[in-house]
Amino acid sequence: MTLSLWLAAPFIGLLLSLFAAGGGMVAVPLLHFGLGMPLKQAVATSLVIVACVSLMALLQKKRWQLIEWRLHRFFAFGGVLGGFGGASLGLYMSNQLQSMVFAMLVLFVAWLMHGEWMKSITVNAKSMPCDCRLSILAGLGTGFMTGLLGVGGGFLIVPLLLILGVASYQSAVAHSLALIVPSSLVAALRYAGNLEMSWSPVFAIVILAFMGTYLGNFIADRYSSTYMQKAFSLMLTVMGGWMLLKLFAIE
Repeated sequence: MTLSLWLAAPFIGLLLSLFAAGGGMVAVPLLHFGLGMPLKQAVATSLVIVACVSLMALLQKKRWQLIEWRLHRFFAFGGVLGGFGGASLGLYMSNQLQSMVFAMLVLFVAWLMHGEWMKSITVNAKSMPCDCRLSILAGLGTGFMTGLLGVGGGFLIVPLLLILGVASYQSAVAHSLALIVPSSLVAALRYAGNLEMSWSPVFAIVILAFMGTYLGNFIADRYSSTYMQKAFSLMLTVMGGWMLLKLFAIE
């Protein structure tokens, strides 16, 4: 691994710790462009990394104690089915189209994070009984995106959970981290059954990303989430634009 990869890998854990999101958006470009992995292999490897780091972040500060398991299990069921379906489609999608969809998703998330919508949803969140049908549908959608693009989907899971009845942002982050694990692993297994996987860089990246979760906890205790979201938005804008430029340059 190059020096730039050593420096970039902790951002996977940092973003997952702060937002329960963004890890795959760093991991896929890191593996594809930084290590030269084929795109589908990078997506599959990213899913394993994101699942491992999400589990580690969940265990920190005993976040599992914030989970309302009735809501979680229905969302998780949809997420597993969606993850398998998304990975199945991803295996047959062209690399060019998959890269373009990934880059556009990154730019879309940057736009969402820049606005005030998340703050509004968080302020208005309140505890409500679980609507199991909506939870399964939400899981299907986010899981499908996870399997297709190798991202955990926390940037959509967290607000969806707040809308569905999770009463606080921190609880939604805990739910999201727990939900990312099964959908990511199922999607990774779907890819692994059809690809030759290279596991040598995974362990180093997981360890570095896990170190990043501690940095994320340190930052979260000291800085406003509003400023962090705007910085996250700017980083994603630059990364998404760079990926599109690189994609069209290859053409």
